[in-house]
Amino acid sequence: MAHRISALLFFLALLPASVVRAQSRPDAHVRAGDRYFKQLAYARAIDEYVSATEKGALNEHVTRRLAESYMRVGNTEQAERWYAMAVKYLNRDPRDVYNYAQVLRSNAKYELAEEWMDRYLALSAPDGPVRRSNITEYARKFTLDTDRFTVRPVSVNSLGTDMAPAWAGDGRLLFASTRGDGVAVKRTSAWNGESFLDLYSAHVTSEGDLKDVQLVKGDANSAMHDGPAVVAVNGARDLWLTRNSAQRSRTGISRLGIYHLRWNGIEWKGVEPFLYNNPECNVGHAALSPDGKRMYFMSDMPGGFGGADLYMCRDMGGHWGEPENLGEQVNTSGNEVFPFVGADGTLYFASNGHPGLGGLDLFASPQGQKGMHQVVINLGAPVNSSKDDFAFIIDAQERSGFFTSARNGRDDLYSFVMHRPLEQRYMCTGTVFDDEYETPVIELEVRLLDNAGNLVATAMTDARGTYTFAVEKDREYRVKASMKGRFDAEQYLSTDGEDQRQIMVRDLHLVPDAGVWLRGVARYKDRPGSIPEMIVSLVNLSSFSTETRTTGDAGDFNFRLQPNEKYEVLLEKPGYFSMSVPVTTAGMRQGVIDLNQARELAFEPVQVGKGVRLKYVRWAQGSVQLDPVAKAELEALAERLLVNRDLNVEIGVHGDARGDVAAELKLSQKRADAIVDFLRTKGVPKERLTGKGYGATRLLNQCAPGVQCTEEEHAENRRSEYTITSIRE
Repeated sequence: MAHRISALLFFLALLPASVVRAQSRPDAHVRAGDRYFKQLAYARAIDEYVSATEKGALNEHVTRRLAESYMRVGNTEQAERWYAMAVKYLNRDPRDVYNYAQVLRSNAKYELAEEWMDRYLALSAPDGPVRRSNITEYARKFTLDTDRFTVRPVSVNSLGTDMAPAWAGDGRLLFASTRGDGVAVKRTSAWNGESFLDLYSAHVTSEGDLKDVQLVKGDANSAMHDGPAVVAVNGARDLWLTRNSAQRSRTGISRLGIYHLRWNGIEWKGVEPFLYNNPECNVGHAALSPDGKRMYFMSDMPGGFGGADLYMCRDMGGHWGEPENLGEQVNTSGNEVFPFVGADGTLYFASNGHPGLGGLDLFASPQGQKGMHQVVINLGAPVNSSKDDFAFIIDAQERSGFFTSARNGRDDLYSFVMHRPLEQRYMCTGTVFDDEYETPVIELEVRLLDNAGNLVATAMTDARGTYTFAVEKDREYRVKASMKGRFDAEQYLSTDGEDQRQIMVRDLHLVPDAGVWLRGVARYKDRPGSIPEMIVSLVNLSSFSTETRTTGDAGDFNFRLQPNEKYEVLLEKPGYFSMSVPVTTAGMRQGVIDLNQARELAFEPVQVGKGVRLKYVRWAQGSVQLDPVAKAELEALAERLLVNRDLNVEIGVHGDARGDVAAELKLSQKRADAIVDFLRTKGVPKERLTGKGYGATRLLNQCAPGVQCTEEEHAENRRSEYTITSIRE
């Protein structure tokens, strides 16, 4: 198999491999392999390590080095074999577990890959919350809608590497290849044993195929790796090429750099280095915006998110501005490489850090406000496969193009036709557990309901107790499961604003239908969605014992209650108004109390300085008396203030501009005092309350004294409100 992930990312960072002549003893082969490994000559290192194992040196060091070397050259089948042995050692490195999961995923063994990736997540954060990789669910998600693309290999693929297509204008395409008819002094790479890359062009046929392959003329090809490349599409005859730098790093490695060439009418000439090339880091895979004003590229320069990140430079009028990292929505701790910018500004790139099918997957990120890229969409199958898929380009009509894939064992060029626009796919998944036996429940129906309780879809749990639903963006759902002898399990789900988290996990727990259970879901009041990490405390009012839970991603919580008891449920999260709800189990021996049916568990943020209108506080003409409806609303406010003991509040009363201004100001102060006095009778401390009558000094509309206005317009100004003035430490 051709070289894979690491070689593709930098294609290729070079260090001259010295010739090591190993002796017949196994330790000599190990030493020789170690030298080659250090020099990044993985193909040669493999030969030495294999010779060592054949002579009896099958130990932890050799096993790990063979596994990593095979992974570096892209032989994931052999990498799987050796990592399977490496992870069995008692002092295994967590990174070995991670790499084993990755090669399993590249070999499309998704369930086993998920098992080992979840082990890695547990090893990397043993004291944190349980994390799940959901590899199998992502694999299902990204293999939906496979009819969106038609994909086929092109006719000009060779027995070597053919990769990184780029539009060249005049109906031609550039690509890099190791087909071997380029510069005569080319050598083979010690990394993977293949020939070095040269830059070629081909004619694009009307059927989307390629023909008439020609070696690119001029200075575009050298004795080292040449490619990928990009040609400016704004009419300028400029080419930006990735190749190995002639200047080596402090450790002797020839890093990647970007070089500029210009078409003189016959050939590409005049090699000039990109301003931000650096011998100590890789800079490559240039891409240009349609107007040529922005250059995108990959680099592993310091200060990124890990691995190779994508950067962008702006044309500052004759020179490129400082590189700008595209941010954490695009870049990950993995590698983001091979950018391309479509005619509509959509950024296409390859990544092994975002969830995908294996190896490098292809992604699209539409251009948002101010040119930002905030949403990342996996292109899905059949463009993506379990192997490396990268270097995607699409025409100006956003219908057809080319990309590179290793799905058949080597890097080949593929053409595609896109039949429908891209869209983000969302899924809800989870496992159904029988809590009595702490086991997953297989072959059980799970129902997906909309927020009104209407049935949307059903699914059966698989052999692992897992269910999966496709869900739509900006919708609210509930997932529910029922089983004889158990109380129904139910979870809330909202996809509102979930541009990045494409898979929502909702586990369902079936508890025995014995005893009394309390459950609920904390939700936002001002927008759809549930509130995670809210502290829920259950206080037994007889024993004053307290249990505490923290809501999960679904905003859910549950408690087991004792019969014939009284409780108080307190829900708190910094930045939000807290809530206290009484609960009683008087006369109950079994059943479920849904707290959402007793109280709207909707929470709003605490906003200092923002007035909140009291909707039902109204005054008779000239009166300062509160009617029963107003008192009911103020009792709710008093309850809120007693639960939220750290808030100081101003009560403001406003009038309209009719009549005597001074008299209206005096009347509004008396009304504010009346509200404060009422709140004090309900237990709110005096020092937390301030009453202020504003009269007609803060009108909301144009109805100043002497201005003719309707009764409705004057009524808009007559209002009572409360404002959080400060939060006590």
